[in-house]
Amino acid sequence: MEQNQKLALVMSGGGARGAYEAGVVHYIRTMLPTEISKKTPFDILCGSSVGAINACFLASTSHNLEYQGQKIHDFWSHLRQEDVYARGMRSLTHLLKRTLYGVFRNLMSSIKDKSDEDARVYFRGVMDTTPLSHYLRKVIAWKQISLNISNGSLKALSITTTNVHSGKLELFIDKHPSIQYTGRHTTHFTSLDPVHAMASTAVPILFPAIKIQRNYYCDGGLRLNTPMSPAIQLGADKILVIGLHHTSERAEQGEFETFVDNDKPPTMGEIIGQLLKTLFVDRLEYDVEQLNRINRVINYAENIYGADFVKKINDYVAQQRLRQDFEARGIKKLKMMSIFPSMDIRKIFSDSIYNMESVNKLMSTMEKSLLKIMDVDLAHGKDFLSFILFAPAYISKMMELGFEDARAHHDKLIEFFLS
Repeated sequence: MEQNQKLALVMSGGGARGAYEAGVVHYIRTMLPTEISKKTPFDILCGSSVGAINACFLASTSHNLEYQGQKIHDFWSHLRQEDVYARGMRSLTHLLKRTLYGVFRNLMSSIKDKSDEDARVYFRGVMDTTPLSHYLRKVIAWKQISLNISNGSLKALSITTTNVHSGKLELFIDKHPSIQYTGRHTTHFTSLDPVHAMASTAVPILFPAIKIQRNYYCDGGLRLNTPMSPAIQLGADKILVIGLHHTSERAEQGEFETFVDNDKPPTMGEIIGQLLKTLFVDRLEYDVEQLNRINRVINYAENIYGADFVKKINDYVAQQRLRQDFEARGIKKLKMMSIFPSMDIRKIFSDSIYNMESVNKLMSTMEKSLLKIMDVDLAHGKDFLSFILFAPAYISKMMELGFEDARAHHDKLIEFFLS
């Protein structure tokens, strides 16, 4: 890789599917030539939702690439359902009591009565994610992230969130002073900790929104129409994208997906699964296509107007002292490589879960009750369950798929890293 080129890794959201990203990184750090696996760190790490958690973990281990791949593999191997949210009946009982009390109280109180505002009962989310906060605080060396940025083993870490109050995308970034951010999104430059990762993973309704200073934040994928934008705005020259979406999971352009039984209305599980899939993964593929189109346009322009076409534009922009968006960082071709799952994740989920002796053994009474309340059909709710069920067998197969998909791109990865 040319000196001074900045290499970025972009990871998207997808709940339990995030184990796939760990599998890809595991292969890169353990199976590629030493020049890459042990001596080529990612300069810029960008993540949304579960991708934000993976990005934070990689940022905390960027000072030691020797064990980074194995460590993220271990991180996911040891993750259990109870590390993500509270599974006991107590949490379900608390949710129902709080919800019913809140509804009753709101019905009985005057609409104009604001005197007892502080005593109002607010809906926090279906699941209590306190265990995830504890787990992240325990397994990620958060202080090491800023140290790695200071010592140069990492240039920038970006986490995407959605401001619940404004509905706008906001970034939380920890970066080296030499790195300039040229985007227009509201950006907070700060040292990152579990609160920021929790905010990025707070799926609306399912998980509680997270308060940071005076505002509440939820899942970063909600308004992230261009997932690669933070990496580009931080000056990346090369971007590796790891997606969590197999092409069979979406209909061809202009068509609609159909549910299993068209004669019956879809279950809530099917609807939620489709919403989660749209929230997490569909936009990344579009962003990859857009970047490829831009690169092709630049190639055409260079063929028509000469190899110095881009240089002339950048020189003109510099003379005009324009400092907005691409004017600040200059036009350039971005080398990009993407790795997406080669298999339908719903099938992997089925093979991992439904072939077990009993699905019920995987779920607590609280989880079974929630699935009934939310009308999630175990036969038709594969999309939804593949996001929220962190079963060891499923996690293992997702990491294995990521590892093998990276192996299938072995030569392309070498060319990408070394070019």
